[in-house]
Amino acid sequence: MNPDINQLAQIAAAATTSLAPFLPFIMDAAKTTGQKFLETVQTEAGKLAWEKAKGLWDKIAERTGQDPKVKGAAMMVSADPEDASSQEMLARVLSIRLKDDPMLAQDLLKLLGGPDAIQEVTADRISWVENITQEMEGTGKQTVRASDGSIIRGVTQIKK
Repeated sequence: MNPDINQLAQIAAAATTSLAPFLPFIMDAAKTTGQKFLETVQTEAGKLAWEKAKGLWDKIAERTGQDPKVKGAAMMVSADPEDASSQEMLARVLSIRLKDDPMLAQDLLKLLGGPDAIQEVTADRISWVENITQEMEGTGKQTVRASDGSIIRGVTQIKK
């Protein structure tokens, strides 16, 4: 596999999306014993997402070492995991590193589930999700799942 720049950007963006909710805990290991962390991983889906994020970060850290740009961008996301501009910065930095290290791109793609895309809208623990659009090119799976009294409205799924 020799991915083009668009594929590298997609891998970096997918890795960032998987990492973002967990970076506060990854970047500050002391937080993994706190109540917020326990709430985040109390469901099976939360545990699987944590394991995926931890695996992604371990691979990124192993291959990029103490790269100040990667670490700095990750720290920005860890400070505010929902901030889109911080996530975009991390994805941009990662895509540059992936261009320089195609094996890292392959490793991350494998950890993310392979070349087939997966897009998922999940609501649990009495949450409300609405007005989401999923767009996917190529093969893959788009799912919508609600549990525990949650509500999902206004989801549009587009496969190109």
